[in-house]
Amino acid sequence: MATTPAVHPVDPPPPREITDLARLCLEGDLEHDDINLAFQSKLQAYSSQGHQISLLWPVLFAAVQYARPRIVTLLLSQGLQLQTMYVEQAVSTGSKEVFQAFLDNGWNVNEPLYSFRPPVLANFVHDHDMTVWFLDRGADPDARCYIDLTPLSFAARYASIPTFRVLLDRGSANKGQLAHHAVERNTDVITVLDILASRGALLDELQYATDLQSWNHESFKGLGTPLHRATELGRLEIVRYLLDKQANPRARDSKNRTPIDIADHLGFEDIANLLIMY
Repeated sequence: MATTPAVHPVDPPPPREITDLARLCLEGDLEHDDINLAFQSKLQAYSSQGHQISLLWPVLFAAVQYARPRIVTLLLSQGLQLQTMYVEQAVSTGSKEVFQAFLDNGWNVNEPLYSFRPPVLANFVHDHDMTVWFLDRGADPDARCYIDLTPLSFAARYASIPTFRVLLDRGSANKGQLAHHAVERNTDVITVLDILASRGALLDELQYATDLQSWNHESFKGLGTPLHRATELGRLEIVRYLLDKQANPRARDSKNRTPIDIADHLGFEDIANLLIMY
């Protein structure tokens, strides 16, 4: 005997007001009287039907995407929760006004984006103006995520020298593994290492050696000193600089390799010969 297939209830379509409100975000913000009137009307109609405020997340996302800080403020005041996806979109949008709306509604600027991504300041170290803006609003260059990775870590690797100095003036040279990140720069490596040395940073320490949580998570990768990494990258002048700063060519990384071992393995004969001389 044939059985009747089970009938599963079909979810109703989302309220039309969600689409209408998102479309209004594209058109402008609430300082325009016509948009303000239409938005408030649609929002009232939505609320009067008893729909959950959380269903308006596409509207808040659109408001962030199109840099509509007044709409952002209104929706957050209605009870929408500020989630990571909105912050990520705000990074792409790059609007100070949207970030200010977040701050005005209780956003913690020093909260990591994810477990292994530091706070939002790290995303703007390439932009001097935005960097200063965030610093003036309480962003901490040393705020980390699960591992010792900070906005200053990103600055050591990517920022211009003036921006790096501004961040370092408000942070620490001994947090964020800065010398290790500086070795990865495309330009001005020695300039950044000189700045760090002048601020008391250690240039010959195993990465994460003083941070057990980070070490336990990352040591399988072969954590070494800045000299290990400069050798691995084949950067002769940086190797020479670090050796002149008393870096140890016989220090062993978390895989028991010395810089000399790495140079030999990779066929960097000139670097290997230099390392052996020290």
